[in-house]
Amino acid sequence: MNTTVDYLGLKLSSPLIASASPLSSQLQVCQRFQEEGIAAITMHSLFEEQINEELNEVNQLLFHGKDSFAEALDFFPEGTFESYETDAYLTQLQILKTALDIPVIASLNGVSRGGWLKYAAELEKEGADALELNIYYPVPNPAVDAATIEAMYLEDVAAVQEACSLPFSVKIAPAFTALPNFVGKLESHGVSAVTLFNRFYQPHIDLDALEWKSVLYRSSAYDFSQTLRAIAMLHGRTNMQFCASGGVTSGLDMIRAVMAGASTVSAATVFYEKGAEHVKVMLDEAHEWMEENGYESFDQMRGSISHLKSPNPSALERANYFQLLREGW
Repeated sequence: MNTTVDYLGLKLSSPLIASASPLSSQLQVCQRFQEEGIAAITMHSLFEEQINEELNEVNQLLFHGKDSFAEALDFFPEGTFESYETDAYLTQLQILKTALDIPVIASLNGVSRGGWLKYAAELEKEGADALELNIYYPVPNPAVDAATIEAMYLEDVAAVQEACSLPFSVKIAPAFTALPNFVGKLESHGVSAVTLFNRFYQPHIDLDALEWKSVLYRSSAYDFSQTLRAIAMLHGRTNMQFCASGGVTSGLDMIRAVMAGASTVSAATVFYEKGAEHVKVMLDEAHEWMEENGYESFDQMRGSISHLKSPNPSALERANYFQLLREGW
């Protein structure tokens, strides 16, 4: 059985990737992932907000009262003070690349085309095998339309391509009115892979404090179903590669994602719950199913139950929604 897959120009031992999470900040956990058979590791994200917050704090500490004692500025070193968070991230990348034999995918998460994009070049310099670009624009202004936001996404993509030559995927949120159209635009701008979907914190109202509280819910079967449907609808209509992210918990989920059209799947929540040893459990389950059903590779099954090839495509369409409502719960 050939379990290897090609993704972002990388030859992976299987479709299973550890998705971006704080787990990547722990070398021993990453080494255990590799021992259990994970194909690649996506590092936790370097957030634009972290860089900006760091700059603000350093500026306040260093330059508070500078107008009263201007001569004190002579004691400050020249240059910018923006290295703590970014240096820590680059150092962790170096550690992982030195200790691991599997690919390490760096992750950038931001909301603007500011300085954070320049770190793409530094990540490439430090040996990242690929890059996952997370872009998210919350839009409270009703004067800003969807086309404007999509254009900003594409400008960010162009900026990353200009900054480095790393292969990269764009991790996007599910909130697109015309997802196939936007994925087509990403492809026309040179993007070769899309990760579906990004998941964000959901605000909640604390009735005791009478204020909003940020809550990060772990991924669920609902998230996975949403991803499966999107990939199945997209497969065959574009040459893009897809990584299924969110709610992946088993080897059979891996099979489902590949049959829908995914090249890879990424998981994190299940590893928090069951540990890195669950990697081997998932891979063994997938391989056993493939042997029992006569599949010799993941490439052989990819997209076999996509919308274009499904024996029951109506299950992905609006007609099935109407039928389910008629049948009730």
